[in-house]
Amino acid sequence: MITLFSLLLSLALASTHPLTGSSIINQTSNNMALAQMGFELSTMPLNWIYKKTLETNEKAIELGTVNKTLLTFRLENVSVKTQLEKYVRQYLRDYNQYGFEVSGLQSHHKNQVPSVIVDLDQKNKSTRSRQIFFYKQGKMIIATCADDFDSFDKTLAVCNQILGTFKWRSQ
Repeated sequence: MITLFSLLLSLALASTHPLTGSSIINQTSNNMALAQMGFELSTMPLNWIYKKTLETNEKAIELGTVNKTLLTFRLENVSVKTQLEKYVRQYLRDYNQYGFEVSGLQSHHKNQVPSVIVDLDQKNKSTRSRQIFFYKQGKMIIATCADDFDSFDKTLAVCNQILGTFKWRSQ
Protein backbone atom coordinates (compact mmCIF):
# COMPACT_ATOMS: atom_id res chain seq x y z
CA MET A 1 0.00 0.00 0.00
CA ILE A 2 2.80 2.44 0.90
CA THR A 3 4.66 1.51 -2.28
CA LEU A 4 1.56 2.18 -4.38
CA PHE A 5 1.00 5.52 -2.65
CA SER A 6 4.65 6.52 -3.25
CA LEU A 7 4.36 5.60 -6.91
CA LEU A 8 1.17 7.62 -7.34
CA LEU A 9 2.68 10.61 -5.54
CA SER A 10 5.75 10.60 -7.78
CA LEU A 11 3.53 10.49 -10.86
CA ALA A 12 1.50 13.42 -9.57
CA LEU A 13 4.63 15.57 -9.47
CA ALA A 14 5.80 14.40 -12.88
CA SER A 15 5.22 16.20 -16.13
CA THR A 16 5.15 14.81 -19.62
CA HIS A 17 7.79 17.33 -20.65
CA PRO A 18 10.38 18.88 -18.32
CA LEU A 19 9.66 22.48 -17.33
CA THR A 20 6.04 22.34 -18.47
CA GLY A 21 2.64 21.85 -16.90
CA SER A 22 2.50 21.00 -13.24
CA SER A 23 6.11 19.89 -13.00
CA ILE A 24 7.57 20.51 -9.54
CA ILE A 25 10.22 22.73 -11.15
CA ASN A 26 7.43 25.07 -12.27
CA GLN A 27 6.34 25.93 -8.76
CA THR A 28 7.51 29.51 -8.25
CA SER A 29 8.04 28.94 -4.55
CA ASN A 30 10.89 26.45 -4.98
CA ASN A 31 13.38 28.54 -7.05
CA MET A 32 14.50 25.55 -9.13
CA ALA A 33 14.05 27.31 -12.48
CA LEU A 34 15.74 30.47 -11.19
CA ALA A 35 18.64 28.45 -9.80
CA GLN A 36 19.53 27.47 -13.35
CA MET A 37 20.28 31.14 -13.97
CA GLY A 38 22.45 31.38 -10.85
CA PHE A 39 20.21 33.19 -8.36
CA GLU A 40 17.31 32.71 -6.01
CA LEU A 41 14.45 34.72 -4.53
CA SER A 42 12.94 34.17 -1.12
CA THR A 43 9.62 35.90 -1.82
CA MET A 44 7.13 35.13 -4.56
CA PRO A 45 3.37 35.89 -4.62
CA LEU A 46 1.30 32.72 -4.29
CA ASN A 47 -0.87 33.60 -7.28
CA TRP A 48 2.10 34.14 -9.63
CA ILE A 49 3.10 31.43 -12.07
CA TYR A 50 5.85 30.80 -14.60
CA LYS A 51 4.61 32.07 -17.95
CA LYS A 52 7.77 30.93 -19.72
CA THR A 53 10.75 29.02 -18.41
CA LEU A 54 14.28 28.50 -19.66
CA GLU A 55 14.68 27.15 -23.13
CA THR A 56 17.93 26.06 -24.71
CA ASN A 57 18.14 28.95 -27.18
CA GLU A 58 16.83 31.72 -24.95
CA LYS A 59 17.93 32.40 -21.40
CA ALA A 60 14.80 34.06 -20.04
CA ILE A 61 12.10 33.33 -17.49
CA GLU A 62 8.75 35.11 -17.36
CA LEU A 63 6.53 35.29 -14.27
CA GLY A 64 3.13 36.78 -13.64
CA THR A 65 -0.53 36.05 -13.23
CA VAL A 66 -2.61 33.85 -15.50
CA ASN A 67 -3.53 36.90 -17.60
CA LYS A 68 -0.23 38.74 -17.98
CA THR A 69 3.53 38.63 -17.68
CA LEU A 70 4.71 41.08 -15.01
CA LEU A 71 8.34 40.14 -14.30
CA THR A 72 11.00 38.82 -16.65
CA PHE A 73 14.52 37.63 -15.88
CA ARG A 74 17.05 37.50 -18.71
CA LEU A 75 20.57 36.09 -18.37
CA GLU A 76 23.42 37.50 -20.42
CA ASN A 77 26.91 36.08 -20.28
CA VAL A 78 29.37 38.97 -20.33
CA SER A 79 33.07 39.48 -19.77
CA VAL A 80 34.34 38.95 -16.24
CA LYS A 81 35.82 42.46 -16.50
CA THR A 82 32.42 44.05 -17.16
CA GLN A 83 31.61 47.08 -15.04
CA LEU A 84 27.94 47.25 -14.11
CA GLU A 85 27.42 51.01 -14.56
CA LYS A 86 29.20 51.10 -17.93
CA TYR A 87 27.17 48.14 -19.12
CA VAL A 88 23.90 49.87 -18.24
CA ARG A 89 24.98 53.06 -20.03
CA GLN A 90 25.01 51.18 -23.34
CA TYR A 91 21.35 50.29 -22.76
CA LEU A 92 20.45 53.89 -21.99
CA ARG A 93 21.29 54.89 -25.56
CA ASP A 94 18.89 52.30 -26.99
CA TYR A 95 15.76 53.00 -24.93
CA ASN A 96 14.75 56.08 -26.93
CA GLN A 97 14.75 54.26 -30.27
CA TYR A 98 12.43 51.63 -28.78
CA GLY A 99 9.94 54.27 -27.67
CA PHE A 100 10.90 54.64 -24.01
CA GLU A 101 11.94 57.59 -21.87
CA VAL A 102 14.21 57.07 -18.88
CA SER A 103 12.40 58.55 -15.88
CA GLY A 104 14.84 57.40 -13.20
CA LEU A 105 18.31 55.95 -12.73
CA GLN A 106 19.81 54.66 -9.47
CA SER A 107 23.06 52.86 -8.75
CA HIS A 108 23.31 50.66 -5.67
CA HIS A 109 26.93 49.53 -5.84
CA LYS A 110 27.39 49.48 -2.06
CA ASN A 111 24.49 47.10 -1.40
CA GLN A 112 25.05 43.47 -0.51
CA VAL A 113 23.97 42.66 -4.09
CA PRO A 114 25.13 45.56 -6.30
CA SER A 115 22.56 46.69 -8.86
CA VAL A 116 21.52 49.49 -11.17
CA ILE A 117 17.84 50.44 -11.48
CA VAL A 118 16.39 52.08 -14.60
CA ASP A 119 12.80 53.36 -14.59
CA LEU A 120 11.14 53.68 -17.99
CA ASP A 121 7.94 55.19 -19.36
CA GLN A 122 6.70 54.27 -22.80
CA LYS A 123 6.34 57.49 -24.80
CA ASN A 124 2.72 56.73 -25.70
CA LYS A 125 1.98 56.27 -21.96
CA SER A 126 0.65 52.72 -22.38
CA THR A 127 3.21 50.96 -20.15
CA ARG A 128 5.76 51.66 -17.46
CA SER A 129 8.63 49.44 -16.44
CA ARG A 130 11.59 49.08 -14.14
CA GLN A 131 14.74 47.22 -15.09
CA ILE A 132 17.22 46.10 -12.48
CA PHE A 133 20.66 44.94 -13.58
CA PHE A 134 22.51 42.50 -11.32
CA TYR A 135 26.10 41.48 -12.16
CA LYS A 136 28.44 38.85 -10.79
CA GLN A 137 31.45 37.11 -12.33
CA GLY A 138 30.48 37.22 -16.00
CA LYS A 139 26.73 36.89 -15.45
CA MET A 140 24.31 39.75 -15.95
CA ILE A 141 20.72 39.24 -14.83
CA ILE A 142 18.31 41.83 -16.17
CA ALA A 143 15.04 41.81 -14.25
CA THR A 144 12.21 43.72 -15.93
CA CYS A 145 9.01 44.57 -14.10
CA ALA A 146 6.35 45.96 -16.46
CA ASP A 147 2.64 46.67 -16.50
CA ASP A 148 0.01 48.99 -17.91
CA PHE A 149 0.58 52.64 -17.03
CA ASP A 150 -2.38 52.76 -14.60
CA SER A 151 -1.57 49.44 -12.86
CA PHE A 152 2.18 49.85 -12.60
CA ASP A 153 2.46 51.33 -9.09
CA LYS A 154 0.72 48.30 -7.58
CA THR A 155 2.80 45.86 -9.65
CA LEU A 156 6.01 47.74 -8.81
CA ALA A 157 5.37 47.35 -5.09
CA VAL A 158 5.13 43.57 -5.56
CA CYS A 159 8.20 43.49 -7.82
CA ASN A 160 10.20 45.50 -5.28
CA GLN A 161 9.30 42.97 -2.57
CA ILE A 162 10.38 40.10 -4.82
CA LEU A 163 13.59 41.70 -6.14
CA GLY A 164 14.57 42.88 -2.68
CA THR A 165 15.20 39.22 -1.88
CA PHE A 166 17.47 38.59 -4.91
CA LYS A 167 20.52 36.59 -3.91
CA TRP A 168 23.25 35.07 -6.05
CA ARG A 169 23.68 31.34 -5.51
CA SER A 170 27.12 30.27 -4.35
CA GLN A 171 28.99 28.41 -7.03
